[in-house]
Amino acid sequence: MRILKSLAIIGAVAALTVSATWSVFRSSASVAGNTFATGKLEIRINGSASIAGFNVSNKAPGDSVTKVFTLQNYGLPWFAGPSTLPAKELATSTVMTAGDSILYDALNAKLYANAGWGGCSNPGVVFVPGKGCTVYDGPLNGLTGDILHATQWGAHPDLIPGNSFTMTLDVELPIGAGDSLQGKSTTFDLVVDAYNPHRP
Repeated sequence: MRILKSLAIIGAVAALTVSATWSVFRSSASVAGNTFATGKLEIRINGSASIAGFNVSNKAPGDSVTKVFTLQNYGLPWFAGPSTLPAKELATSTVMTAGDSILYDALNAKLYANAGWGGCSNPGVVFVPGKGCTVYDGPLNGLTGDILHATQWGAHPDLIPGNSFTMTLDVELPIGAGDSLQGKSTTFDLVVDAYNPHRP
């Protein structure tokens, strides 16, 4: 009998405990519908991912060739492209793709960038009328790195979506080039890579 009474008491206490658990007041709030979307960075040259370079022959020491093109962050408002992020780093490089490496190593290059108005806000950068800010002057095979931001035009050096600048590449065979370069040919690509953010 005592055992039955004890079991009855335990059952009653358990029932009260369950009942107490379900009678707690409750309130809730939420931060709902969170969406995380990424932007897009797309640069173009003259509206394309790649354009043809120059193709010249019969050059002699002291001769040069010029290629003019427009580098674009291909987005609104000025271009009907998908880019929504600024290019915080614009790294250039040249890559020999065919021909004679000795001639490639002998060539000199000058690279200019023009944002559309005169002057370069960085005092160490020379502005050349008709070409723009001098961002590189040296061996062709050394045209590498984040040199385009050396111009630091205006308050915002990043190339923001919808903006562009005209670039001029001059390539020259130095006047002191020797006889060993006669009859040679070399082919190279000039590549511009855009990054957001800067690479570490």
